[in-house]
Amino acid sequence: MEYDQRRGSARERGYGARWDKASAGFKRSHPLCLGCEAIGRVEATTITDHVIPHRGDMVKFWNRDMWQGCCTWHHDTVKQRMERMLATGEATLEDMWLTSDLAKKITISMKFSCATPGDQNL
Repeated sequence: MEYDQRRGSARERGYGARWDKASAGFKRSHPLCLGCEAIGRVEATTITDHVIPHRGDMVKFWNRDMWQGCCTWHHDTVKQRMERMLATGEATLEDMWLTSDLAKKITISMKFSCATPGDQNL
């Protein structure tokens, strides 16, 4: 809770109307989850992810070359695990792309939790 108070609200961190518009445009241009595509699956992009955690740095925040489209599962599960690994030195900045070998390994090890229940194409 204290961490959330220190980092401020989403709007205070830059996620305002300008971000909403930019993110919507990015998702239109990148309609498929990069992480799912990397393992041969098709899932819609629902989140515009910052490849490298920006930590409030607005230059990093607005660097569109460092955005990737992903599904909620990849963002909330795989990417969060990768960011914890980055913080402990177990991953590199290059590993933060959902197409990286690390991301694919994590996705596969989690048994394709982003798959539709009953999907026989795994």
